[in-house]
Amino acid sequence: MLLRPACRALGASSPLRAALALRRPLERGLHSYQIARAATATASDPSIATTKRSAAEAPPFVASLLLSKETQITTLPNGLRIASQDAPGHFVAVGVYVDAGTRYESDEMTGCSHVLDRTSFKSTQKYTTEELVQQLESLGGNVVAHSSREAIMYQGAVFRHDLDKMVEIFGEVIRRPRLNPEEMDDTRQTTLYEIQDLSVRPDMMLPEYVHATAFRREDNSPDTLGRPLLCPVSSLETMTPALLHRYREIWYTPERIVVAGIGMDHQMLVDLAKREFGDMPPVTSEIKAAQAALTKPARYVGGIDIIDTKDQPPSANPDDRPLTHIYIAFEALSMSDPDIYALATLTSLMGGGGSFSAGGPGKGMYTRLYTQVLNRYHWVESCNMVNFSYLDAGLFGIQAAVPPSPEAHAQIIPILCDQLLRMTTEIGPQELSRAKNQLKSSLLMSLESKVVELEDVGRQVMVHGKRLGVQEMCARIEALTAEDLKRVARRVILGHDVPSPLDYGDAAQKPWVRTGDGRATVVVQGPIFEGDAMLEMEKHLRDWRMGKNNNSDNPAAAASSTASGGRKWGMGRFKL
Repeated sequence: MLLRPACRALGASSPLRAALALRRPLERGLHSYQIARAATATASDPSIATTKRSAAEAPPFVASLLLSKETQITTLPNGLRIASQDAPGHFVAVGVYVDAGTRYESDEMTGCSHVLDRTSFKSTQKYTTEELVQQLESLGGNVVAHSSREAIMYQGAVFRHDLDKMVEIFGEVIRRPRLNPEEMDDTRQTTLYEIQDLSVRPDMMLPEYVHATAFRREDNSPDTLGRPLLCPVSSLETMTPALLHRYREIWYTPERIVVAGIGMDHQMLVDLAKREFGDMPPVTSEIKAAQAALTKPARYVGGIDIIDTKDQPPSANPDDRPLTHIYIAFEALSMSDPDIYALATLTSLMGGGGSFSAGGPGKGMYTRLYTQVLNRYHWVESCNMVNFSYLDAGLFGIQAAVPPSPEAHAQIIPILCDQLLRMTTEIGPQELSRAKNQLKSSLLMSLESKVVELEDVGRQVMVHGKRLGVQEMCARIEALTAEDLKRVARRVILGHDVPSPLDYGDAAQKPWVRTGDGRATVVVQGPIFEGDAMLEMEKHLRDWRMGKNNNSDNPAAAASSTASGGRKWGMGRFKL
């Protein structure tokens, strides 16, 4: 267990565990591309029965979607892929997706993904920064660039007649950036301001702390999925144009790039992509070797990280309430595991939110964390599920914020453990139906936006070469049973390593294989008191048999005993 004081500011002397930038939806919530790779193959163990489920079982409300046109995909001779989906409207959406991101960075290149994101629309060989900004403003659309753990994206929504210009600009900023030293200085200042702003926001920082604790090396430095989304200050100060060019040389190769579009003729997009990217040389053996050396599988470690803020000065904002934040997470499924749909539905069923909400039933007020935690324990400020899915691993767990007091610290731990264990044994038919409907409606409504659908197309084609339609995803969600949700909860929370029996007949399936010993990842931020319950977190997890490492003796008995033992905690016992 690591106990450390809170950082008052993020300076050069303090390594940055970067905050999660919520200006992009990629790493938060459920989006169709996050579960689209849940295509499955028969389990390797022949003794395990499989359940065939297909889109033929689609409910009536998605039947009309079956008539929608399939996504068209073209591959250029150099390996670059172009994907498009027809859609009506005055605007079109176009984007370029690069198979890169922070998980592929080396120690030397830490922060390059984020800095390239911030320098996206600076000067190129054809345009100065001022000219490029004028060109973008004249389009009257919405143009963004952002990076994540597993992708760097450039997206724009413009009028149809501006598609040609938008693709040209993307070709310039992606292939021919100047990365002048003078502009690097400006980028350092703006990026430093962004880091300092996010460093005082626990809702931004703590998910990053969870990743860094979960995926780290033996020396506790973050690795692969634990690497920060934002550039550490120490790396930012030493970042050079030459290093950025080297990063681009390794990862910006045509076979790792997808040009995607929504709302235009496919052949038109192919012609524009050929013009801007068709002459990119194929990847060389030297670059392939460099990519292979940096493409490491995620390795989950887990552990406990307690950040003591007792000596931290109070916030300058009088409206800020001091709170203790706690995250309990476990190694979870990759996007390609068939149970990813069950895990997403379980997240929807549990839901959560804050102590105050202006929403109604459609905003999650009937989810389990609302009815069993927030409505029963008025002193709990917020309680939510957390679910992050990546190519070969994931994180799943629960989060809460409570008043900083020894009583609250002692009482929130069993409440959270109780909720985690209830998922393994108790799934009611009404809450299951509600969760599936909420998840399906979220998918369908989000894809009404062309920009969201664009990202869906680009990401799916980038990670597995095709797009799984929303109608198929809705059918897979609808076919789930309560036993499916309880089974996946036992896989993640209790460490029952039984492959999914579900079979959707999709060759892209790749069942998830656990990489760690199943221990939990716990991050606590708040003032720590003498004899604080948070200091005994390892004992609490062991008593509640949280994680595979605490259930290795008899998993079946553990599931039964912990579930029955946990029920006594959740029924209004805790009062402040």
